[in-house]
Amino acid sequence: MRREFLMEMTDAEIDEYAGALGVDTTRLRGQKAKLRLIEERRERVATVSALGMELEVPVKRLHDKRLTDRIRKPRHTDEETEQIMREILGQEQFDAVVDRCTDEDGTVDVDAMALVYVKVLTSGELKIF
Repeated sequence: MRREFLMEMTDAEIDEYAGALGVDTTRLRGQKAKLRLIEERRERVATVSALGMELEVPVKRLHDKRLTDRIRKPRHTDEETEQIMREILGQEQFDAVVDRCTDEDGTVDVDAMALVYVKVLTSGELKIF
């Protein structure tokens, strides 16, 4: 949500929105302090460990409706799953994962790729802001 719209909310509405995000603003006084905390939490980056790698994932990415709608789809093609992973991890980290999952003969280990996908999507650190 854009800051300009957050600023139009009442204190009670900000507290409700913060609660939906899992952010406790009840101890804070004033709209600016509450908005600052919400914005800080939305910009947080979580570290997910998989296949001996530390993957940095912006929490905000997994709270994007466009992406979560695609993740929740009952079945994905390999191409859809790859695109979802690319969007979550970013191109550079995605390439590093593919490299880590590739054998000497060029075979890409689909089980290793699936493990990364599952580790990211089930990370507790990414569930809430």
